[in-house]
Amino acid sequence: MPFASERLAGWLSPKWLVAGVALAADGLLMSYDLRLGIAASVLLGVIAAMWLYLALRYGSLSGAPSGRSALVAQVRVQESNRRRAAATMRGKSGPQQSADPSQRP
Repeated sequence: MPFASERLAGWLSPKWLVAGVALAADGLLMSYDLRLGIAASVLLGVIAAMWLYLALRYGSLSGAPSGRSALVAQVRVQESNRRRAAATMRGKSGPQQSADPSQRP
């Protein structure tokens, strides 16, 4: 199961693309009409403040371990358990060996 590194996932997130496009649109709007651009900037500021609050309170900026990392660790443990069980079953389900003649009564 491929997954991005925890450190890189934050910087490669689509939220930064969306934020960049929103800022560019705000700049274009400001060049068209100053009052409308200021209103859009205030709206973007409120949204950014709410996102920052939620990120600090519950999200990745809170310092708490992420739910994703715990889930990835659990999946890795389950995968290793399955591989170990498959390896033991492979050893048991092979062809039966005949009894050693020296061990016969």
